[in-house]
Amino acid sequence: MVDVCQRWIFCSSASAVKIVLRNRKLGLEEYRFLFKTIISSGIGENTYCPRTVLEGREECSSLKDSYHEIDEIMFDTLDNLFKKTGISPSEVDILVVNVSLFSPAPSLAARIINRYKMRENVKAFNLAGMGCSASVVAIDVVQQLFKTYKNSVGIVVSTEDLGGHWYCGTEV
Repeated sequence: MVDVCQRWIFCSSASAVKIVLRNRKLGLEEYRFLFKTIISSGIGENTYCPRTVLEGREECSSLKDSYHEIDEIMFDTLDNLFKKTGISPSEVDILVVNVSLFSPAPSLAARIINRYKMRENVKAFNLAGMGCSASVVAIDVVQQLFKTYKNSVGIVVSTEDLGGHWYCGTEV
């Protein structure tokens, strides 16, 4: 079952199994590993899935697909954050964006600043290529900046482009 909630796409555990099964490059051990991962990872009936993967295009994802996926997630999340908190994007003093693998130019931080027309003097940091530790580093960057810039508003955006980095094979 595929469910579209707002602009995000979710798939059920059954759909996740079908996605794994359509990959003919995998052997029995890889299938076993992936099924075990699906069962033990907490993937539920409303787990996010990249559009390219659901459409069977995981082997030919484009840069445009990556931007689309990241923009949907980042902008929808930030729209909701600003709406729920009542904070205006112009009130943000510090913006830290981290993404493990996707490192476009202009940066994701620049995309956010331009989209929300944030102030020119917002302190923006774009962390990329750091793997899973980037989220922890991003939080630390904001905490350190809060020591210098008292009473500031800071946002950390931690995300990843899954569709553009989907691995379909068995070789490293």
